[in-house]
Order: sequence, then C-alpha cells, then structure tokens
Amino acid sequence: MPLWLQQAKWPSRAPGAALILWQAIGISGGLSLVTAPLTWGLQPFGPGILSGGSELWRVVQSDGIEGLAYDPRWHPLGFAAITLGCIIFGHLALVLVHTAYRTFTQRKKHREFVELLSASLQEHDRELLDGSHSAQTTRVLPVDHPLAYCLPGVNQPLTIVSQGLLDKLSTPQLNAVLSHEAAHLTQRHDLLRLAFQAWHKAAPWLPVTSVAVNEVTELTEILADDVALMQHQRTDLTTALVHTLNTTETFAAETVPSNAADNSPTSRRLLRLLNPEDALSSGKVGLVVILAVLVITVPAFISLM
Repeated sequence: MPLWLQQAKWPSRAPGAALILWQAIGISGGLSLVTAPLTWGLQPFGPGILSGGSELWRVVQSDGIEGLAYDPRWHPLGFAAITLGCIIFGHLALVLVHTAYRTFTQRKKHREFVELLSASLQEHDRELLDGSHSAQTTRVLPVDHPLAYCLPGVNQPLTIVSQGLLDKLSTPQLNAVLSHEAAHLTQRHDLLRLAFQAWHKAAPWLPVTSVAVNEVTELTEILADDVALMQHQRTDLTTALVHTLNTTETFAAETVPSNAADNSPTSRRLLRLLNPEDALSSGKVGLVVILAVLVITVPAFISLM
C-alpha cells in the first residue's frame, strides 16, 4: 500500500464532512469499477454508456441478436469488457447482500446470548441513569472487565455494559458512555460501517477499501463522542474511555480489516479528547461537501454521457 494512503487521516475537526467525503469516495469507487469496463466496451457505439447502450438497442431492434454479434464496430475484447462490468456489478451487489445477512444474523445471535446471560439494571443501578437514558434498553453482563457497546436493532436496540464498568464509573461518567452509545444507535452508524465493510470484502485488493473501513470506524466514534460532549463534561467522557481501553468497541458482531489494530480508533479518540481542536469553519465544511458532490457526479457524467 502506498505510504501516502497509509498516512491519510481526514481532519477530526469536521468528522461529519469527512464522513460525507468518504461516502462519496466509496460510491465513486464502486461506480468506477462497474462503469470503466462498460465505457471501454461500448466506446465504438457511443462516447458514453447511455449513448452506446442506446445504439446497441437500436442494432438489436433492426438486425436482431445475430446482427449485433457480427457488428463490425466491436473491439476484439469489447463484449468481454461489457460482460466484466456486469459481473463486477453483480459481485458488488451480492457481497453487500451477503454481508448484510451475515451481520444481521450474527447480531441476532449475539442479542440472544446477551439476553440469556445479562440482566436489566437493578434498582440501585438505575439511580445512576439520568432522564435521557432508559433502563429498559440497557443490559448488564456479569463480567468484571469494564466494557460497553451497543447492538442496533429495528425493534429495540440495546446498550450493553459490564458490571465491572458500573463498579468503576461514577454517575456522570456512565451517562457519558451511554450517550455515546445512544448516538451510534440513533444515527445508525452500523449501516454506514456495513456498506464500507462490504466494499472492502468485494475488493480487498484495492488498498483504499481497507483505509476507508478504518477511517469510517474512527469518524463514527468521533461523531458519537461529539454528541456525548453536547450533554456531558469532557473529563467524564475521557475518564470513562480510559477505563474501557482495549475492550470490545461499539458493534461487537462486526469485523474490520486485520490491520485495524494499528493506530486504533480508541487511542486516537483519547488524544482528540485530551487535546481538543477548533472546529472547521462553515466555509471549509461547505467546500468539502462540494468536493464530495464533484467526486461522484463528474466521473459518473463522463462515463454515462
């Protein structure tokens, strides 16, 4: 992997804008994998996919499939390129469906496991919660090691904490952790991560997919931190994070690339909390959003037209 790609870290001062840019890169990358062979294969029939496809359809209507097969405008490998584009599209779609099915299945089994081994907050533990959190959606695992994560779900998403965490954290610190996990659930960060995980599984040979998974994981954690900081003290969230270092983080049933342990999101989050930076100006954020739109629309327009 190129050194510049390994060291690419989007500014944590604007995690929302950076996430938008990464989504644009993911969409553009997926479209490019599909449209590049299609554009090359259809080039003799038109400058873009739409015009080339229209010309192919006109030939089929006038001369039939046999006339299309023997059309003298074909490149030697033109039909193979078009077939490759269709195969790549099917591969991306099937990997996304398979990844979603496997993730949701694992999450269901994990939920059943948690419900079997855990308990709802006891009366004396419920006093630790403020009014913004519900004890009905919080489960406590009988584990001494401090950990906290969430299990997204359509009906009733759960936040799981360990008894060891309850014993170590004060009331403000626990509520800061729960606010962080609640942000993941309400903003459905799991769906965003799932899309990038599927992209990485579909094209693991493409270095940017591994970087994208790691960066999106970090940025969603930063976004959840920012939501928690709107309601709680920075020292409370930082102290709570220190207690949960090197524990299972956020979505326990999901996987990341094997090199994700290097420069872990947890350590970078801690540095960001200890050394807060000023947020980017609205003008710079706007430029990032415009860039994200251009990353998608310009290659798509060139390929289609």
